[in-house]
Amino acid sequence: MTMTEPTDVGSSALPDPSSAAPEFQLPPEAYLDPSFLEREMDRLFHHSWSLVADSAALAEVGAAIPVMAGRCPIVILRTEAGLVAHHNICRHRGMQIVPEPMNCSTLRCSYHGWEWDTAGDLQRVPQRKTQFPDIDTAGLALVPAAVGEWEGMVFVNPDADAPSLAEAMGVMPEGIGSFHPGQLAQVANVRMEVECNWKLFVENHIDVYHLWYLHDRTLADFDHTRFEHNAADGNWTSYEPVKAARLDSIEPVAGAVAIEHIDERDRFGIGAHMMFPNLLMASTVEFFITYAISPINEHRSVIDLRVRAEAGSDPDALVASARSFIDEDIVACEQIQAAMKSQRFAVGPLSFDHERPIEQFQRRLLQVVAEPWESPT
Repeated sequence: MTMTEPTDVGSSALPDPSSAAPEFQLPPEAYLDPSFLEREMDRLFHHSWSLVADSAALAEVGAAIPVMAGRCPIVILRTEAGLVAHHNICRHRGMQIVPEPMNCSTLRCSYHGWEWDTAGDLQRVPQRKTQFPDIDTAGLALVPAAVGEWEGMVFVNPDADAPSLAEAMGVMPEGIGSFHPGQLAQVANVRMEVECNWKLFVENHIDVYHLWYLHDRTLADFDHTRFEHNAADGNWTSYEPVKAARLDSIEPVAGAVAIEHIDERDRFGIGAHMMFPNLLMASTVEFFITYAISPINEHRSVIDLRVRAEAGSDPDALVASARSFIDEDIVACEQIQAAMKSQRFAVGPLSFDHERPIEQFQRRLLQVVAEPWESPT
C-alpha cells in the first residue's frame, strides 16, 4: 500500500468505499489489567521468537550465554554441530545453570553439582549411589528450546515445537529492501526502561499518521506522502524516500560510515519494520537497528536497542541518531499510558490508511492471546 498525499492538514485522498474503516480492537484494560498480561506471557511470549543476541557473541565452539525469552531463562550454546538452546533451569532444584556468558564443554549447576552435556543429557549426579539410588537420568534431561539465526542475529523460542524462525518471519526478509544486516557489525546495545505497556510502543511504530506531527523535526527529510507499507503473516514492512527537495542537502550523521552494500533506493530512504509480536526495526543509509520491547509488567516495559553498522562508525553518534525519534515515541506512549487510567479515556476513529496497521496488529494479537476476551467489570 502506498500512502496518498494529504490534500490539507488531517485529510487525504478519498478512501476506497468498499473497505471498512479500521477500528481499535482493544479496551484500556488490555493495557492496564495484569490478567491480560498473564495471557500474553502464557499464550504469546512463551511461544514466540525473541531476538536475544548477536551471532558474534556465539562465534566460538563452547560459547554459552544466558538470555531471557518472556519469563523463561534460556541458555544458548555453540557446539560443533551448530547452535543449541535449553531452558536454563536445573532439573534438580531449578537454579539457573549458566548465570553469565562463559566458555564450557559441559553445563554444571553450581548449587549441587549436577552436570549435563551440551545436548542437554544428564551426565553426573554427585553422591548418586547413596542419595539417588533409583534416579532416572534419562527423564532429567534439560528442557529444550528452539534457536535460530538470521542475518547475524540469534533468536530463541521457549517452545521447542514452535514453527521455525523462517516460518515466523515469512516474507518479511524480502520487505527490508537491499539491506543485509549480517554484513554489518553490532556496534551498540542499549537497554531502556519505559513507563508504558509494550503494545502501545508497537502500535506507535506501525502508526503512519504520527510521522507528520510527532516527528515533524526529526524525520522532516522524508516524504511521508510516498510511504509504502505491507502487512503479511502478522509482520509489517515499510519504506519512504527522502524528499526530492532534500536530496542534495540532507546531512549525514557525524561519525557514521555509509553502508556500502545497499542500493540507490535504500541509500535515499528509510525503512521501518515489525516482526510480530514485538521486534521493531529501522534502517537508514547509516544503520540497521532493532529495538525489541518486552513487558516488565502491565504498565512498564524494556527496550533492547541494537545498532548494526559498518566498521568504523561512531556508536554513540548512531545511538543518538536513533534515539532522536525513539525518545519522541517513548514520550507519546508514556503519556497515553498515563491517560488510560482516567475514566474519561477513549480511543476515537482511526485514520483510514495511516492507522490500519494498528487494527491488523491487534486482530493478530487477539487471535493468539485472548479471543474471545471480556473486559473485567
